[in-house]
Amino acid sequence: MSITHSDTLPESMYRPKYPDSPFIHIADLVNKETGKTYREENAEKAHSIPIGSLVEIIPTDDEDSEAGVRLFVVFQYRDCDMTPLYSLAVDANDTKVERPGFGNRQWHTGYTEHCLKLIRRP
Repeated sequence: MSITHSDTLPESMYRPKYPDSPFIHIADLVNKETGKTYREENAEKAHSIPIGSLVEIIPTDDEDSEAGVRLFVVFQYRDCDMTPLYSLAVDANDTKVERPGFGNRQWHTGYTEHCLKLIRRP
């Protein structure tokens, strides 16, 4: 017997993007305060750091070896729960995607706005 989201959560708490999936995705949980899923809330957030900006990586823990490194924002995208993410590179002009759907090998990817301090806009 398999347990699905309909067996475990009331509809008011969960609106699945893929109703036939047996998995519960955290992004599809409903925020009681807003009545929206976390995916819907994240989709409404705009990227606040423009491409070409110089940013500094903020330490996320005591062992963050990238803390203090300054790089340029070269690409904006979103993850599966629609959180705005950034790719960084040494060259501000390195903005051409080598293969659609994939980050370039020389890019440092997966940074949220909380991990970046804006140093200079383009």
